[in-house]
Amino acid sequence: MAKKNLGNLEESNKNMTGVGALFNVSPKTEELAKRKNEADLEDDEEITGYPLRMKKSWLKKLKIISANTGTSVKDLILNPVADKYNL
Repeated sequence: MAKKNLGNLEESNKNMTGVGALFNVSPKTEELAKRKNEADLEDDEEITGYPLRMKKSWLKKLKIISANTGTSVKDLILNPVADKYNL
């Protein structure tokens, strides 16, 4: 989902006090998330995109498992593949 900057919602509306904190993400949070993703990769690794086609029923089941376990669908797919083939 695309991130949107909604500006200052509290400005000129007294009923919206505190709403800006819910919708405006601080730059520090975005920087930490970006650094964490970059830290997972080694300097010499290059990441490529690869489209993966699968049955809709498989994807639904993976999304349910992902929601229950708190891991991403990508990790649910790639971790077993990496373990199987010692990547």
